[in-house]
This record gives sequence, structure tokens and C-alpha cells, in this order.
Amino acid sequence: MSRSVPLSSKQDLIAQTGFALAASRQPRYAFHWHEHDCAMLLWPRAGALDSAWRDEAGARRRCRLVRGQALLLPSHVEHSTRAESISQQHGELYLAPELLRACRAGGVLQLDGAAQAMLDALWKPALSAAALPMLVAALITQLDATHRIHGQVGAPQAPLPLARQWLDLLRERLEEGQPLPAIADSASVLGATTRTLQRACMETYGQSPISLRRMVLAQAARQRLAMGEPAARVSAELGFSSSGHLGRLLRAVDPSSETGIATQA
Repeated sequence: MSRSVPLSSKQDLIAQTGFALAASRQPRYAFHWHEHDCAMLLWPRAGALDSAWRDEAGARRRCRLVRGQALLLPSHVEHSTRAESISQQHGELYLAPELLRACRAGGVLQLDGAAQAMLDALWKPALSAAALPMLVAALITQLDATHRIHGQVGAPQAPLPLARQWLDLLRERLEEGQPLPAIADSASVLGATTRTLQRACMETYGQSPISLRRMVLAQAARQRLAMGEPAARVSAELGFSSSGHLGRLLRAVDPSSETGIATQA
């Protein structure tokens, strides 16, 4: 049978375990129309992906994917993927069709916190090879469970507003004990420009990204101080050069403003 697009076979990669993981950081990534002889889960970690594919009826579909979203396609579906920015990070999980036999999810997926955490774990080089099969199985189960919940509620939930996604990203970094990224870098992770993020924050919260970033930092610091942690440790782990700098931030940021963004979130 003749093919209208090239076949990028993954059978050798998935022969042993039924799955294979590919991680890309290639600048200006672009892979034009092709198909795989297995299913594929595509998800961005940083930047945005312009993804196109043909649905079951043969019609072309297109979607802009950002962190918190994924695209799940069955085998032999024509598709193309292109990064919208110079820098990007995305993962591709190739899956034998039998692994998805009980999974009803497909197409564009809105990832919940559990699924996103599993995908982040898959990306980590320190993850034990022995743990991979269990993690992949858990991920598929989670995607199916989320799909079933959305099916009971009705239409899939719309993506969160950009400003909300950005605040969630900052809080996630703090919870993981990581320093907050620069505003331009964190906007890029979500596939947005600094100007777009600025406009989104003003529209959603009436505050600039700089002000919101300070509020999130102050909120995290107050929570840790209230639990009895030493100010010196809190200031150091949040990226301040001294506890005096942290003190100035706490005096400058009204606690009621932190409550405001938490309520709107």
C-alpha cells in the first residue's frame, strides 16, 4: 500500500518493553508530515508546539500545545510538529497499541497535576529503568481516568488562563525547592512572550508579573516562617542574599494582596 507521508518506524524501539521515550531540546524543532507504526503521546515542557494531524475522517486538525497539554494519537496517523520559538523542550512517548487498549483518552488532552508530574518524572535522567514500566502504566491509567471524569461532567475543561498557568508554575517551582525563573524564561516555558504575559497578568489580576512574582515569594516565605523555620534558611532557599532583603519584601507586600491572588486562583 502506498503512503502519502513517510513512515517513521518505532517498532525496534518499543519491541522489548512496549514503549520508548524521546526527549527533544532541538532549537527551531520541526518534523513535517509523517506517521508512526505505534501510538504517540506528545507533550511540551517549555515553549509551544504547533501540532497538526488528520482525524479519523481524514480532516486536518491543528492545535497549539503548551505545558499542561498533550496530544495522544493512535498508530498510522499523519501528523506534523513545529516549535513556535527558537528554544523548546518536548517529550514523545511511543506506545504499543495494546498498552492503550483500555484507555479511551485521545486527541488533545488537558493534563491534571498527577499526569503532569508523571510526565515530568519520565523526563528525569535519574529515573530508574526498572521503574519506567510501572510509571508508564500509571500514566495511561491516569489519562483514562481523567478522560472518564470529563466525559461524565461534559465537555473537557478549557485550558487555564495564561496568568493562572504562570502563577501555578511559580508555585510549583517553590514547592520543589527550586529558585524562581526570570519572568522572560517562565513566559517562554508557557509558550508566551513577556509582553503577552504582562497583558495577561494585568487583565486577570490587575497586577504586573513583577508584582505578582513578589506576592508569590512573600506568600511562600510567610507560610514557612509561620511553621517556625528560621528566617535565614527561608531567605537563602528562596534566593535572597540575606534575611534583611526578605524582611524588606515582607514589609513591602501587603498580606491581603496575597490573599487576593489566592482567591482569584
